[in-house]
Amino acid sequence: MLRKNVSLLLVAFVLCFTFGCPGIISEFDVLSAAGDIYYTDYTTPATGVSPNITIDDLLLLVNGDDPPYIIDWRKAEDYAAGHIIDAVNLALADIGSQLATLPKDQLIVNVCYSGQTASFATAVMNLAGLDPEFAGLEARNLKFGMCSVTTDTSFIPGTDKWVNQVAEDEFAESLEQTANTTSTTHEFPEINTGETSLAGIIAEAAGDAASGWTIEAAEVFANADEYFIINYWPEDQYLDPGHIPGAYQFTPKASLSTGADLNLLPTDQTIVVYCYTGQTSAQVTAYLRMLGYDAKSLLYGVNGFAYEVCPASQYHEPENDYSSIIE
Repeated sequence: MLRKNVSLLLVAFVLCFTFGCPGIISEFDVLSAAGDIYYTDYTTPATGVSPNITIDDLLLLVNGDDPPYIIDWRKAEDYAAGHIIDAVNLALADIGSQLATLPKDQLIVNVCYSGQTASFATAVMNLAGLDPEFAGLEARNLKFGMCSVTTDTSFIPGTDKWVNQVAEDEFAESLEQTANTTSTTHEFPEINTGETSLAGIIAEAAGDAASGWTIEAAEVFANADEYFIINYWPEDQYLDPGHIPGAYQFTPKASLSTGADLNLLPTDQTIVVYCYTGQTSAQVTAYLRMLGYDAKSLLYGVNGFAYEVCPASQYHEPENDYSSIIE
């Protein structure tokens, strides 16, 4: 039995109301109803677990009786150099067109270099899994991606991405500890895919959303005044160790709903979202972009520019040998 029957019924009600009352509920309302569920719970739609999975837990699943369906979102040539056993290779630009082909009775684990592209894909899938017609669709992201499997780039290219990022720590002394607030509200954007179902809207919106959705720390620090910056941390950590100058604090599992602070987001300014690792912000960014916002995820989160003061989820190189999971 699905863990989120109430959630599914809520989305079903919204969809039925849409069909029964054309023009009253917009595509934005349909998608944001799902977002209000997912981003205030932040668990998978079918079994209610964290959308992230560690390499140790994935190893157990791969060798277990019910192995997951693994999608590798890296470049084809790097996938060919080595990938997790039985993983299939897809491009993020194709995620919308591939959505209907995904298994509904098997856990999907998304894998990329660092966990960020895979997190984007995970958000798209789990939001679609709240459509009653897609019941059972459930996805998780391999935390830290292939960098959690090996850092031997002679074996698998690109697995030194995290090591290189945390080595620089270039903005650790540039954080601000003064709170920034805003009470300016904005109209919600419109979505015009022409679809009426939740999964249909996501399938149409995800492809465009999957282009140009990341930003680097150096650009944000150099031009902070140009962006609406979201610090996606608890308030105490926003103040200590601090945040990117000018950033606003949005509380995980609370702020990004239509009944909370979603209407504080501007539609005429680029929104930058950052978290600890860039993985949660990638999930948030996927949603905001499908809603119609110009949002970008800060690559690698605070790990990538202030590793030593990162209050949680610091990256560490793999401690074990995971060669048995690679083919």
